[in-house]
Amino acid sequence: MNVSRRNFLTSGLGVLGVVLSGPQIFALAAQAASIAPRAGGKERILVVVQMGGGNDGLNTVIPCGMGAYYQARPQLAIQPEQVLPLTGQIGLHPSMSGFADLCKQGKLAVIQAVGYPNPNRSHFRSMEIWQTAQPDRIADTGWLGRYLDLADTGTAGGAEHLFPAVNAGPLLPKTLSASKVIVPSVAGVADFRFRTDPRYADDRNAQVAAFTDIYSSFDLQRPHVDLLRKVGLDAREASDFLTRSVRSYKGTVAYPGNSFGDGMKFIAQMIAGGVNSRIYSIGLDSFDTHANQSRKQGTLLKQLSDGLAAFQKDLEAHQLDRDVIVLCFSEFGRRVSENAGRGTDHGTAGPVFVLGSPVKGGVYGDHPSLTDLDAGDLKFKIDFRTVYATILDRWLGADSRQILGGNFDSLAFV
Repeated sequence: MNVSRRNFLTSGLGVLGVVLSGPQIFALAAQAASIAPRAGGKERILVVVQMGGGNDGLNTVIPCGMGAYYQARPQLAIQPEQVLPLTGQIGLHPSMSGFADLCKQGKLAVIQAVGYPNPNRSHFRSMEIWQTAQPDRIADTGWLGRYLDLADTGTAGGAEHLFPAVNAGPLLPKTLSASKVIVPSVAGVADFRFRTDPRYADDRNAQVAAFTDIYSSFDLQRPHVDLLRKVGLDAREASDFLTRSVRSYKGTVAYPGNSFGDGMKFIAQMIAGGVNSRIYSIGLDSFDTHANQSRKQGTLLKQLSDGLAAFQKDLEAHQLDRDVIVLCFSEFGRRVSENAGRGTDHGTAGPVFVLGSPVKGGVYGDHPSLTDLDAGDLKFKIDFRTVYATILDRWLGADSRQILGGNFDSLAFV
């Protein structure tokens, strides 16, 4: 199949079509080309899982030994015999068997009553606060974006990367918004390669040749043409690199057949394939359970637990599990009392999970009081920036004070 300049540019196929629909990906390619893939065991990786919508922490880490829980939730409370025990007083939702197994292996840290002063119950503002780690002002960059900026200059102990971070999804969270570094949002490897016609066996080679010819030789006698040419050619190399990395993955672990499971498998493919990223991000949404919470939340928690348990097994099978930890958070918890719709409304503090082979498992912090409340909401006991500071200082080798703008204590989970 022959591809001319005219039909390549007008067909809507190929990487050039992605330039127009996803400029972030191609700006990324200008950051660095010809960088070697990561060597296993030489860098520490953080995977961030964002539970969008406000997960009900009380029905996730369940205070089954507290009578006030059953009084506040006559319809929604999980009965003690169903709870997967953590301690004598608390346990996990019955759908979270994957997390329960990780807990038995000492690879799951449950951090209780995490929040921040003067909590905001708006999804957008609270999520922004968690993503930027700036509760008192509107920030332009995310906490991990600032880490990437410092790593790009060598200040945070990092090195130059072809893919400094990857968001496994369609929309980049503000967590990864940076001043100097561009992070791609890629839902799957198909989003980052030439779109070819399956009817023609040689279509990809023809498109690559046409693309290379166009970007190697065109000259519009206008500003920035050389930069555009370099970005295009580097983007093609980045596309090939990611495709080769994912194809090199050999996996035997069965992931759950849902979008979250697919996303975790994609992240495992990138890590095992040598993609040179220290940060990965993925979201699991729909935790805003104002009505009919029991079935909906149980389904989501099972997706979360099973997907991350499969991810951990996959890393272990590839002997990469000592390189990776996972942070799981939601923008707020829910109110203590159930509402009339058999759901729960926006609240404040909730649990945070950190998991992985390097993690010192266990329960961190006391369960919040169910009777000493703030206008019907739980009082937070651990500032979320303490969790971030621990990860930055003890795992990523950064200076949390530079990134978070203050001093925060560390926890012992890593």
